[in-house]
Amino acid sequence: MLRTILAVLIACLTLVGGAATALYFYNRPAELRVAVAQGTQDFRLLTAAAQAFSHQHEPVRLKVVPVVDTAAAAAALEQGSAELAVARSDALPPSAQAIVILHRNAALLVAPGGSKIKRVADLRGKKIGVVQEIVAARGNVRLLETILAQYEIPEQGFATVTLQPAEVGAALRAGKIDAVFLVTLPQIGPASDVIHQIVAGSKKPPVFLPVAEAKAIAKRYPTLEETEIVHGAFGGDPPRPDQALETTSVTVLLVGRSSIPASVAGEATRQFLTHRSTIAALAPLANNIEAPSTDKDSAVPAHQGVIDFIDGNEHGFFDKYSDFFYLGAMLASLVGSAAAALASRMRTKTHERSEQLIERLLEILPAARATQDIAELDDYERELDQALVSAVADLRLRNMDATALHVVSLALDQARLAIQERRRSLCEARGELAKGELAKGEVAAFPGLRKIPAAE
Repeated sequence: MLRTILAVLIACLTLVGGAATALYFYNRPAELRVAVAQGTQDFRLLTAAAQAFSHQHEPVRLKVVPVVDTAAAAAALEQGSAELAVARSDALPPSAQAIVILHRNAALLVAPGGSKIKRVADLRGKKIGVVQEIVAARGNVRLLETILAQYEIPEQGFATVTLQPAEVGAALRAGKIDAVFLVTLPQIGPASDVIHQIVAGSKKPPVFLPVAEAKAIAKRYPTLEETEIVHGAFGGDPPRPDQALETTSVTVLLVGRSSIPASVAGEATRQFLTHRSTIAALAPLANNIEAPSTDKDSAVPAHQGVIDFIDGNEHGFFDKYSDFFYLGAMLASLVGSAAAALASRMRTKTHERSEQLIERLLEILPAARATQDIAELDDYERELDQALVSAVADLRLRNMDATALHVVSLALDQARLAIQERRRSLCEARGELAKGELAKGEVAAFPGLRKIPAAE
């Protein structure tokens, strides 16, 4: 009984421990490494997001991995050294899937006031200053080449000078460039400062060059989009620009590997959208965070977990693992049935073995009482000893129930008692016989000896 209680207690503790361990691993925060170019606005944005998620004790945490540029971030994602990366839609890694849109950057072509440059086609043969946060990066140069190719201006038809935002004014004054190209959010970042430098150099309103064929470019390159810079987006009096400006835009996304679990990817998207205002307190760029498109024909495919979250098809713990629970219950039922069948078979075998032993002991009992040979009694006694040894050594007999054990013990005792009594009887009979033979011998040796009658 005590052994059964201990076995049940151990089984219960094992189940509780297993459930606690599973719950711990299920609720443990998932850490995702995110590769992002160091020194950029996106680096500050992701650092702020990592702090916000940690302070809010969210189930998905970020570990920012600084890299030299967006190309290095894409390489880190492809090589598996990061689960997430910040990438532009026009330079996505092959395996990237969208988690969230961080912001949309407009392509802006500006010439100084008084310049003869009035439209994009006038940039043929000109020197264009390409503003980059990271000088070694080539993303904006490639985008400029794509836009100018629409106007049949080949790469050899213009020159580019890579500049950081603070270098634009000096480059214009020195005549190193004729126009400026930057890719940025009009309201946030270096755009307003660059426009101010252009105005300060010429003392005239800058000339904004519309990309009127932005829709056609987007058709040719689905990773680019048509957008509009609103009237007065860069402030000033008169407003800059003086009218709405059509141009091309590129989307900056947080992308992830397809191997990220769907629940983790969906949770990451939820956290970015939920804590957008909290992140924006540290990095205003976060106000532009938005959910990615879940259309199947989207140029940038969304992660399946993100699609489930946005479409409201997220699965809870039991939804996700219901199949495992069902299969586990079936397996447990099969194992239980097999164990019960095995136990029943073992009990049957034990019962058969005990019945055979009892039957043999009951055969020895009358045989011992009827035998006339002491040697045969010795054989029976040796058989009883062997039966005792077998009962102790045989696992099936050791697992006999109390009733069978009592019957075997009783039969064994009775058989042994019968052997002892029969041995004593045979020995006494042989002793009387020996005495009678001795008396006959004395009478024959002494003929005059007669038996004296008992006194009356």
